Amino acid sequence: MNWKVSAMNIYCVKREGKRLPCLDRVVFNPANEEFCIENSFVPIDCFPWYADYPFSCESRAYVTWSNEGLQVLLCSYEEQIEVREEKFNGEVYKDSCLEFFLQPFLEDTRFLNIEINANGVALIGIGADRDHRTLLETLPEGMNISASKHKGGWWAISYIIPDHLLYKHYHRHISQGQEMRANFYKCERRIHPHYGMWCAAIAPKPDFYQKDAFGILRIE
Repeated sequence: MNWKVSAMNIYCVKREGKRLPCLDRVVFNPANEEFCIENSFVPIDCFPWYADYPFSCESRAYVTWSNEGLQVLLCSYEEQIEVREEKFNGEVYKDSCLEFFLQPFLEDTRFLNIEINANGVALIGIGADRDHRTLLETLPEGMNISASKHKGGWWAISYIIPDHLLYKHYHRHISQGQEMRANFYKCERRIHPHYGMWCAAIAPKPDFYQKDAFGILRIE
């Protein structure tokens, strides 16, 4: 597959320094979080279908790594959110939702879609494209999803993508110098429908399952 990546769509993933915050339903503000202060982020600020869905919000993605796996913190600033789904692998993407699509090993075309609503409820699948995907049967052990409390400003989710999960499906471990392909998304379909992303996709209607639009995560 031929694809090109802009220098703006390369994110250098640092080795873990500050521990990933356990949000535990506390009010979140990235300006006060040591993890956010220490680590750079990528903005989820492309809204390709804004003409049809005229809403946008500030959202960010932070990722670090260790031998345990990838540490992920996603956050968004919204005055109003909507959360209804309570079931694992339910329709979390209709709620206020932050998503991470990850192709961890370039020689394997399959990627994970990790979609989590503002209450920390997840949908997780794996496959090469939209039509050939398998949902995980249970939430992976050690993923440790936590969600913040929303009070009209920032909300956030944090979790770990365990190395043992990647090894189970890809038979490889994360290593320094490795490059992964990925994209981050922000969406909601109920109160102010919108579709934001880090790396812009080109399609006539909202579609996050476009690997050609993925950027690069470089493991430092």
